[in-house]
Amino acid sequence: MTRGAETRDELPDWAGAKEFYQKYDPKEIIGRGISSTVRRCIHRETGRQFAVKIIEVTPERLSPEQLREVRTSTAKEMEILKHVSHHPSIISLIDSYESSTFIFLVFDLMKRGELFDYLTEKVTLSEKETRCIMRSLLEAVAFLHRNNIVHRDLKPENILMDDSLNIKLSDFGFSCVLHPPNKLRELCGTPGYLAPEILKCSMDETHPGYSQEVDLWACGVIIFTLLAGSPPFWHRRQMLMLRMIMDGRFQFSSPEWDDRSATVKDLISRLLEVDPDKRLTAEQALQHPFFQSHQIEQLCPRYPLRRFRIAAWAALACVHILVRWRRARPVTSELLTRDPYGVKGVRRLIDACAFRIYGHWVKKGERQNRAALFQNQPKALLLTMGDEDDRDAEF
Repeated sequence: MTRGAETRDELPDWAGAKEFYQKYDPKEIIGRGISSTVRRCIHRETGRQFAVKIIEVTPERLSPEQLREVRTSTAKEMEILKHVSHHPSIISLIDSYESSTFIFLVFDLMKRGELFDYLTEKVTLSEKETRCIMRSLLEAVAFLHRNNIVHRDLKPENILMDDSLNIKLSDFGFSCVLHPPNKLRELCGTPGYLAPEILKCSMDETHPGYSQEVDLWACGVIIFTLLAGSPPFWHRRQMLMLRMIMDGRFQFSSPEWDDRSATVKDLISRLLEVDPDKRLTAEQALQHPFFQSHQIEQLCPRYPLRRFRIAAWAALACVHILVRWRRARPVTSELLTRDPYGVKGVRRLIDACAFRIYGHWVKKGERQNRAALFQNQPKALLLTMGDEDDRDAEF
């Protein structure tokens, strides 16, 4: 033990930290937050791997008000996690330790990291992958809502993945218990994923407030983003972007939507419904044909009539593939020179290479901007709707 460690051991407020270090061996950093660091750690007795979120609560880094806020929000997050951690699609809080300068929260280790990082690698996801991810997410959201919990910060950065691409919902810092018919009025979350009623509530003192429906709006934004590789609401001027959100103005116009099914577009439209009373609930979303058709196909026995239908569908699919193959343009050097972005496979390759070179998605138009994904980082700033100056889409 070093001399510095001996000095710290003598301090009574080091007891919680000492207990953590005796039980766990922290390793490399795997993530960072505004006032926290996430490290991989190993349980010394069993050798099992976990992730520890180390939250610094020192007067040198934070003001007294910020210290109280961090401690209060962390305590609330821990209390919520104790009630929901047993759900298979929600991160488990394994251990917690606290001293006067640090808070240690030990969680499951999700080796593939954030869904956001997976999306940046893949550019866009298939409907099959999106269906698997969103079914697990909506099941977690439905479970939270049955327990009167609103997450309020659903986004790809807060969805973690393991090696088998199973997901777990994390980061319950903005979550709260809300019993109906009570409503919330606090402005919090990440700009691109905010529901219209949150924005309207912040501007209108007579607004009744918002409820758990805001989580379903965020789910709609997530589905859109996974399939298109860019968010549904974006503008370089934040004021205009927020107006787009409040009006529910989005389009399935980018090239990525050409081959997407009408079923998933319908689901997105029902989730990105401006009126929260008309918006799908988590349970209703799980009953949508986008999820149900594939469950029925797996559960139903294959009777003779059903086998005949499957054979007929297969034949029609072969005809459809043949027709599309005959109509397809051959990928020639002339085509690649004139319109390389018009070929889907080449388009994905260009996007992936651009990300690796620049570290963010390049802007390809006013309505399709992958770089907007990297602007959605929450900060503790108030949103002023009357300011028309250019600014980052953050608060």
